[in-house]
Amino acid sequence: MDECLNLSLRKASRVMTQIYDDYLSSVGLRVGQFSILRATHFTQPTTNSALQEVLVLDQTTLTRNLKPLIRDGYITVRPSDEDKRLKELSLSNEGETLYQQALPVWQEAQDKITLELGDSCVASLLAVSDAVVGIK
Repeated sequence: MDECLNLSLRKASRVMTQIYDDYLSSVGLRVGQFSILRATHFTQPTTNSALQEVLVLDQTTLTRNLKPLIRDGYITVRPSDEDKRLKELSLSNEGETLYQQALPVWQEAQDKITLELGDSCVASLLAVSDAVVGIK
C-alpha cells in the first residue's frame, strides 16, 4: 500500500500544531494567531492579501484568525495612505506587547521540537516544507 503524502503531512502538522498550541496557551494564543502576529510584526503595515501570501492561507482562514486579534485590539486596521480602498494592518502597542510575551514561549516550543527531532531532521523538515510550498 502506498503511503498518502497528504495524510502523512497533515498528521505531522497536527502534532506540530498541538505542541505549539500547548506552549502558547500560557499567553492566550494559538499558533495560527501567533503566526499572524509574527508576520504582521515583520511586514507592517501590511494588507490581507500580503498576509495571505506570506502565510499561504486562503482569505476565509485568514479572516477567521484575524477577527479575534482585531476585536481584542492587538491588530489595528486603517485605510492605506496610498490607496483608500486598501486596508492596512499593523500591530497595536498591545499587539506588539503580546507578540514580545509570546516570542520566548514560541522559542521554547521550537527548542523542544529541535531537541526531539535533531538538527538534521529539522533541516530536512524545513527543506521538504519549502519544496512543498514551492509546488503551489
